[in-house]
Amino acid sequence: MKILLVEDDVKLGRVTQELLTYENCSVDWAQDGAEAEDLIKSSLDSSYDIVILDWMLPGINGIEICRFLRNKYNFQGGIVFITAKGELDDCVCALNSGADDFIVKPFKIKELIARLNAVCRRKEKPFVDRVYAKSGVEIDRNLNIVRGNGTELRLRKKEFELFEILFINSGRILPRRTVFEKIWSDKPDTNMESLDSHIYMLRKSLKELPQIRIKSVKNIGYKMEINE
Repeated sequence: MKILLVEDDVKLGRVTQELLTYENCSVDWAQDGAEAEDLIKSSLDSSYDIVILDWMLPGINGIEICRFLRNKYNFQGGIVFITAKGELDDCVCALNSGADDFIVKPFKIKELIARLNAVCRRKEKPFVDRVYAKSGVEIDRNLNIVRGNGTELRLRKKEFELFEILFINSGRILPRRTVFEKIWSDKPDTNMESLDSHIYMLRKSLKELPQIRIKSVKNIGYKMEINE
């Protein structure tokens, strides 16, 4: 198991690295967000299986690192938070930012190993493979392409990201705020009008795939429907 440990507490970081190494893990240790990003950039060809994140870090915090891992680098491995913040809202915030699990300090190394192994098992065949198919429609994340009924549609980056979250959750109503925060989490100054304009443009693009419909649910959000 290849692990990136992001922890600014030198004593805890060193002990955790040593214990994980003893458990036959390969562990790189970063002490702040900038160092973590450098390691992530340099390992894109042989990505980490797991990133262990401390929440409170100097500079960029763990939540921000988690978001750019998922949104900027399309990181598909596991992300586990280890933090002293143990309130329910903190756990929800971490999971909503893209984390797979959340462990409160202090922790036992056996619990950590068990949770890491559980995340890896879930990630062996995740829904976020490069190509994902559902209801006769297929998306290719590397090329930002949607395919269906012999038609291939190439979308712009944000349009594709918007299509992807609606597609994976097709048949479910997604709140506007949830969709907006998922797509534009890397651009906090963007307003909700960007979502409305991208929905409009995406609907125009999807005229080439008439079996797919994005339905507006008044005062709630959006729902993608696919006729098979």
